[in-house]
Amino acid sequence: MAPPKMEPLPTGKYLVLLGVLAAHSVIGGYYAGTRPEGAGWRYFSWHPFLMMLGMVGMMGAAALTKKRMGYTNTKLHGIIAWLGMFLSGGGFYVIYQNKEKMGKDHFTTLHSWAGLAVLVGCSMAGLAGGVFLHPDFGVDKQNGIIRKAHKL
Repeated sequence: MAPPKMEPLPTGKYLVLLGVLAAHSVIGGYYAGTRPEGAGWRYFSWHPFLMMLGMVGMMGAAALTKKRMGYTNTKLHGIIAWLGMFLSGGGFYVIYQNKEKMGKDHFTTLHSWAGLAVLVGCSMAGLAGGVFLHPDFGVDKQNGIIRKAHKL
């Protein structure tokens, strides 16, 4: 028996979910950036703010956009996902520079290693998507195995 055909995400649900993602990433990023209580906004604050905008806001929006299906949404999915990666890269840059400025060692916690693994993994998925699955020039855009791996 064939699996049921997937339906595109309706516009109303799409817009509500985008709004939730945007609000959560901005408010959550700001909140995380101003912890501990009373610390205020500082250079370090850009790290959680940009990571939340990139990984939650933009990557979430990219996944939702792909669920709208179609050629244009597939291209938007890639563009939005890469914008998320660039924002997250900015968050990585901030924390790296902050550690340099304070004379601290890099990659000493599970949090730092997990963050690096996520950034590298997302970059690899993005490169694979752009090279192999791009709707215009993807060299293997019909390959089911690559498509499933990219979805992970």
